[in-house]
Amino acid sequence: METTGALPLLLLVDDEREILVALTDLLEDRYRIVSTTSPVEALGLVAAHPDIAVIVSDQRMPELTGSQFLARARAVTDAEAILLTGYADLSAVVAALNDGAISGYANKPWDAEALTAMVAAAAERHALRRALAFERAAFRGLADGSGDAVAIVDAEGRIVRGEDAAIVPDPRDLATLAQDRVDDEDRHHPLPGGDRWTHIRRIPFQAGNDRYLLRIERDDTERRLAERRHHQSEKLEALGTLSGGIAHDFNNLLAAIIGNLELAERRIDDRDRLKRYLAAAGEAAGRGSAITRRLLSFSRQRDLAAEVFRPDEAIQSIEELILRTTAGRIRVTYDFAEEPWSVRTDPGQFELAILNLAINARDAMGGGGTVRIASRHIADAAALVPDLQGPFVRISVGDTGSGMDDAVRARVFEPFFTTKAQGAGTGLGLPMVRAMARAAGGDVTIDSVVGEGTTIHIWLPRAETDAAAIARPDQHDAVPRRLLLVEDDPEVRAVVAAQLEAVGHSVTVQGSARAAVEALEAGERFDLVLTDYAMPDLSGIDVANRVRSCCPTMPVLLITGFAEIGDTSIGVPVLTKPFTGDQLHAAIAAVLVTADNARG
Repeated sequence: METTGALPLLLLVDDEREILVALTDLLEDRYRIVSTTSPVEALGLVAAHPDIAVIVSDQRMPELTGSQFLARARAVTDAEAILLTGYADLSAVVAALNDGAISGYANKPWDAEALTAMVAAAAERHALRRALAFERAAFRGLADGSGDAVAIVDAEGRIVRGEDAAIVPDPRDLATLAQDRVDDEDRHHPLPGGDRWTHIRRIPFQAGNDRYLLRIERDDTERRLAERRHHQSEKLEALGTLSGGIAHDFNNLLAAIIGNLELAERRIDDRDRLKRYLAAAGEAAGRGSAITRRLLSFSRQRDLAAEVFRPDEAIQSIEELILRTTAGRIRVTYDFAEEPWSVRTDPGQFELAILNLAINARDAMGGGGTVRIASRHIADAAALVPDLQGPFVRISVGDTGSGMDDAVRARVFEPFFTTKAQGAGTGLGLPMVRAMARAAGGDVTIDSVVGEGTTIHIWLPRAETDAAAIARPDQHDAVPRRLLLVEDDPEVRAVVAAQLEAVGHSVTVQGSARAAVEALEAGERFDLVLTDYAMPDLSGIDVANRVRSCCPTMPVLLITGFAEIGDTSIGVPVLTKPFTGDQLHAAIAAVLVTADNARG
């Protein structure tokens, strides 16, 4: 017979039914019971019930002795075994103990309390053994099947579980053990075939009197690359939103430039008016230059890197792009804190976050309304956001739109969740804004009232700025120099040469990069080579490399209209087009000062 329940399962085997009844009466309150008078039938019960915890068997039975039955049962069960025997069977008990077939024995007639305690101890050992086997299997499954490098490290930094050669204990393991807290670490591994990232989680735990560390190292490269792609897709979406307004504004800028230049041509004899028209044309061109420079910088794909900067200044630097998101239909107001604090995060991610929030605010207001961008200094953020402590900068982007109900508000940070029409949004904007803030040690909160509008608050910890002043060379070189200008565009070449000659430099111009290099390799020498980057025969970097080979002390300044060249490790200073005369002279002065110092 068998009783059901969640209690440990016992198998009772004795050829005398009265003994089985007595054992059942003694143990049935604490255990589920399966019983039989036949050791042969008992073998079948063992196979049918893999969850048997303890077997209590008589020794002297007609079909098989208890020790023989338990020896056969051991092949199919991990149950604890207790042998019931008379004094005449002690030799069989000793043999069974030596063979490991049983964990204990009791004499007949038994002491009820002693037998009950013996069965309880055996059931507990079985449960602990099962639990240990489960933990071992789980650890092995985690180590072998997860794709992660998993190990257990002891207090001396030695690996006691896990043989993966990729895991090498380091000082941070011991520091985490000493601090007794979970530790997460991201590592970046620049490799020739492409960057690789790993994430390491360290979890201290106690086992008996000893402390150990569970160390899980995961290849995070795919997630990082996906995050980079998502980041870039958000940029492209924002740029697509901006394109219509930018095209309209550039037509206005070009109209202002062309019109003022025509007026200047007609008033060439009127110095005051000529100066005014040229200044207006220059101002319009400068505005266009600022927009294109910001667009090129914003749109390029690059690794994320935290920098210390002032968020108010970063927002002001992309003001033109923010205005373009409104397409002239939305009013934008600014309310910055009087004394700007600095923060530390990736500037590109921060700018993208502000643009995304401005776009969301515009869409929430439909035909018109006001986008409010503000910053505040919070001496201790804990009073407003319990999870944050210490001084924070709060950057807020608010709208006067429809607001969010509780259901939408609960889901806005879910990746790919969007309330916009299909194709109008990716649903990645707000999740990436929060990811940026949390990576910097901050967070994002929302204030919203249905029918009144929404304000998104970005919380970033205050960062200390480097107060050390950086000495800058004088913009204008006091001593005229002999310069080589390599530029294939004749109009740009003429303008730059005129700017250089206007401050006293002696300028040799070359429209061909190959001809310029051949002249240098033939022995002609200059104080500085200025070369364009994109040319048909040789690139500016090729020119710089050839100059290094033939004239290692001759400095080179690379001029380019490609924003991403500034982030390339080419070892050559870069001046990005378009530039003013002052910017050109300052860049030349900086390069020459560096070259003069290197020569001693």
